[in-house]
Amino acid sequence: MSGNRPEQTVEAVLARLNRPKKVVVTAGMPYANGPLHLGHLAGAHVPADICARYNKMLIGKDNVLFVCGTDDHGSTSEVAAVKAGKPILDFIQDVHTIQKSTLSNYDISLDNYTGTSTPGTIEVHTKNCQDILRKLHKNNLLEKRSSKQWYDTSADRFLPDRYVSGTCPRCEEAGAYSDECDKCGAKYTPDKLLNPVSSISNTKPELRETEHWWLDMWSSTDLLVEWIESKKRFWRKGVYNEVINQVLPCYSFNKEMEAQYKEVKADLPKHKSRFAPGGRMVSQFKSLVDLEAAREIMKAAGIETDLEDGWAYRSITRDVKWGVSLPEEIDPSMNSKTLYVWPDSLIAPISFSEVSLKVKGQDPKEVTQYWNDSESKVYQFLGQDNVFFYVLMQATLWLGSQDNPKQMPQQGDLQLTDVFGSYHLQINGEKMSKSTGNFFTGDQLLEEMNYDSDQVRYYLALLSLSEKSSNFDLEHFKERNKFLAGPLNAALEKPISACIKKFDSVVPEGKLMEKAQKETYKIVQKYTRQMERAEYSTLLYAIENYARQINSLFTQFKTHNHRTHASR
Repeated sequence: MSGNRPEQTVEAVLARLNRPKKVVVTAGMPYANGPLHLGHLAGAHVPADICARYNKMLIGKDNVLFVCGTDDHGSTSEVAAVKAGKPILDFIQDVHTIQKSTLSNYDISLDNYTGTSTPGTIEVHTKNCQDILRKLHKNNLLEKRSSKQWYDTSADRFLPDRYVSGTCPRCEEAGAYSDECDKCGAKYTPDKLLNPVSSISNTKPELRETEHWWLDMWSSTDLLVEWIESKKRFWRKGVYNEVINQVLPCYSFNKEMEAQYKEVKADLPKHKSRFAPGGRMVSQFKSLVDLEAAREIMKAAGIETDLEDGWAYRSITRDVKWGVSLPEEIDPSMNSKTLYVWPDSLIAPISFSEVSLKVKGQDPKEVTQYWNDSESKVYQFLGQDNVFFYVLMQATLWLGSQDNPKQMPQQGDLQLTDVFGSYHLQINGEKMSKSTGNFFTGDQLLEEMNYDSDQVRYYLALLSLSEKSSNFDLEHFKERNKFLAGPLNAALEKPISACIKKFDSVVPEGKLMEKAQKETYKIVQKYTRQMERAEYSTLLYAIENYARQINSLFTQFKTHNHRTHASR
């Protein structure tokens, strides 16, 4: 070995592996409103299961928690229960049972599949949510604001986002929700929705003032930027680019002031500028200090700027009864509200971890060894459209729960997590979605088409959902499974058969051929690197190629059915 070049042996690769003290793996929580479809499995549960199994092999199964559960609260489950004509708890339990069965059918190795309203979990979860809310309030990261929300005068109640539908203000698609459109992905305030209709009374609701707590993510901007930038070489490009471009502090100004801007541009802190819709220009800076310094320079030059901080303030309470209650002592006037389902679901994996430890016969207090230890890791798998919440909102909740919310987490604080986003699995070019009815359930392929779960898992892992949306093509699915049953199976069967028949089931001593040694080193190196990054598609294609090389060698030397070649 020359210079500082790492030793090129399989043993050396394994010795260099990063081995966390503890690991938590989470899969995106499905709503408790129906069966699991293939999109859930492809984007969250199968990749999370692969990650959990790898880490159990790496650091021991007793040091890994793999948790998930139904996202029970909020309007999605409530609306579905009303449509089904069932009490909500009965409806959720029925859905939970079906989903749990599907996950078992696909060998998803969860330690426990629970739910945010499940007895034994809801008590733990309510305490955790309320503890974080108290700390956020103490650190002045909650602001009570008045805003307008849809109100059904016939039903005499405020309407959650999913209780109102209308026409999307961006793409003009009918059936858009009060705050977002499933068709084009647009997010907007309720007053922007066109032709609103209440799902309860089928009448037009009206906008009324209501008070809610809003989470201040803007105050955590610099910490969020520092953390996200440290993940540039590890996170998937889609995840990194989405959140870094959103969180870097920006202001906008009228495009007509471009000439005046150019006169002072050199005096501004380092920044990037671009044209934006509506005759605006946007300038992006590295920190809040740089942003404010630039605004002062622009103001002196007679250029008015507006902060682009819409992402940074979100309402985190709702006027619904079906949800986690708020701490009564903070503000009695808010006691009729409940926690918004998003912060509820972001905190849930901690609660699920506590419950899982108890189920395993361990002390639930050991949860801090997983979530609050800087030498441990938390890996979260979810849909790309949920990245904003799992990165920016969850990180703000964690930072805001610290004694000092102005510093990066210290030992004993909730540690910031690693997030793996997946793009949509599509059918006929459209997003797989329960709300639109465009989906295959996970059980359909097993029960109606008689495929084995490993065949489906293999194909889903081959799809490049970490990079782009992919279509579920039944013909391509069949083609890839021919390779799984043929060449890939043969590459495993032949050496095993040779070992059994020729060497009494003991791998013989001997010297590997140079090509075999080189290719084995390369595949082990790639395996460890890609498993750490959860890049399963590129890894599986590399393994397929390695299988072809194995088959080629056995075709050449026929070790499995002719004389032995111990030296090879």
